[in-house]
This record gives sequence, structure tokens and C-alpha cells, in this order.
Amino acid sequence: MRNTNMKRSWNGMVGQALVLAWAIVAVTCEESCAENWPGWRGPDRNGVSRDTGVPLNWSADSNVAWKTPLPGSGISNPIIFDDRVFVTASDGKNLANLHVICLSRDSGQIHWHQRLWGTAPTRYHGNKSSMASPSPVTDGRHVWAFFGTGDVFCFESASGQLIWHRSLAGEYGVIENRFATSSSPLLYRDTILLQVDHYGDSYLVALDRKTGSNRWKVDRPGRWLSWSSPQLIRLKGGRDEFIVCGSQRVESFDPGTGRALWTAGEMRRECIPTPLFINGRLYVVSGPSGPSMRIRPGGSGDVTKTHVEWKNPRGRRLCPRQS
Repeated sequence: MRNTNMKRSWNGMVGQALVLAWAIVAVTCEESCAENWPGWRGPDRNGVSRDTGVPLNWSADSNVAWKTPLPGSGISNPIIFDDRVFVTASDGKNLANLHVICLSRDSGQIHWHQRLWGTAPTRYHGNKSSMASPSPVTDGRHVWAFFGTGDVFCFESASGQLIWHRSLAGEYGVIENRFATSSSPLLYRDTILLQVDHYGDSYLVALDRKTGSNRWKVDRPGRWLSWSSPQLIRLKGGRDEFIVCGSQRVESFDPGTGRALWTAGEMRRECIPTPLFINGRLYVVSGPSGPSMRIRPGGSGDVTKTHVEWKNPRGRRLCPRQS
């Protein structure tokens, strides 16, 4: 782990344009852009916004408030907090040049741009992937970014000052994933939680928000090739659960300690969608031709026979747009 205030420089920029039309909209922006979108799939990690009255159709010119060139490709979603937008990108050889950029929500003007170098590019990644696949996350004061290179960075959101950096690949081995890792971090109290599933030694880890040091780490032997992002749920009675959808099983952990709570089987090898928590129930989707299930959380041990309320035994696609 390295704490540093040092600014990094990088020469050269590849001009690729990103249109944040879905998040930064014209017309009724003052009213409709009030909600923060602090991480992957929004405040509840379910892709649902509470905003109303937003445009539903776009073209090259209509309902586009602004366009700003970016230095590389990224599959992560932009995140929003108050008047700022944070995006990530990667470019260069092995896509190992990493970028974290803060823009004005209203104008697209770049407030700050951190240029960094990945310590260990993912092995086996394809040409349609990016080291900037996981979405960043913010609490408004700081922004954390996790890349396929295994690097985790913490920045001050207002200034872009680098607070700390961890090379998980340097410590625990290069991430081996043929489409690059895409699991996005989430915040829990004073920690940042990560799911790192790949061909190598998979693990879950909770990092201290302020220092980047480990609070806990759970090794996951026999888990591999998951692109799913974890979910955090709170049950009636106040119990919090850290839900992980991986190869073969859905698992729940205590987010404060990493202690295993329950597990449910019958998932397939590859998992992509993020689990959903709706009206007290978990909805999880497996890999290709695998099942989807509704699970009642709050159990203990193997709950496959006791808490799986229904199961569709065979899905059709890996992800919604696959054909």
C-alpha cells in the first residue's frame, strides 16, 4: 500500500467522445438531475432512479446537454454526486494507462484528471474489454476506483488529490479473466468492499476507506470467472448482509467481519448480473443456460432447500443484449 500526494503526469491523449446523455440531460436538468448516482446502478444498486420528467429519447443532437472528449475506453458507468460527474477510462498497451476524471455535471468541463499506470494488466482479456470496467464509487468527499489491473485508488473528490493506492494484483496475484474483471466496489460504513473472482485465487476483501488497509479478507477456493457485482442488503431487525453471486453458489457474508452467513447452490459457472433486493427478497441470475432464483435472505448455513422460494431452471442468455 502506498499513501501519496504526488501528482502524476502523462503525455498524449486519445480523443474519444463520451456522451453522458442519460445522466446529464438538457431541458429540465435542474429538477430532474437532483438525485445522486454514487456508484454502480445507482444508490440502491438496482438501476432505478427516483427522478421523473426526464427525456426518454435521444439523437446526435436532441436532448444532449454536452459532449466531452475522453482519453480512452471505459465500460464503467459514470457516477454523479451533487454537481460533479466521475468517469474512468483506460488506454495504451494492454489498456494499462488508467484515468479517473471529474467533470462538471452542468457543462462537461473537466475539473481534474488523474493519469495513472496499472501495476499488472489482466491476463487473457479480450479486445472488447477494458481495464476500466468496474464503476467507481463516491461518498461525496472521496471517490474510489477499482481497475482490472488490480489497482484500487482513493482520491479527494473536490481536488483530485491521490490519498492512497493499493495494488491487489501485486499482493495477491494477477487477475486472470478473459473479458477483464468488471465487479464494482461498494461502500459499507467505513470500508470499501470488493469481489475479485477469476481463474486464479479468488477472494473478497474489505478495505479501510481512509487508509486502504485490509479490514478483512476471505479466500474463495473453487470460485472463478464471475463478472457480477456484490449487493448489500439490510433486513428487518437491522441485520446487514453482503451478497455475492459467484460460480456455483450465491453466498452471504457479514459485511463488517467477512463471516459466512449462508449459501445457496445450483448456480452455473459464470455469473454476470448483480443480485437484486426487492421487497425483502433476493433475485439472482446464473450463467449461460443456468437458473434464476428468488431467495429469502436471513438464513444460516446451506439454505438451498429451505430459502429458495422459486427457481427457473434454465435461462437463455448470458446478458440481456447477447444474441
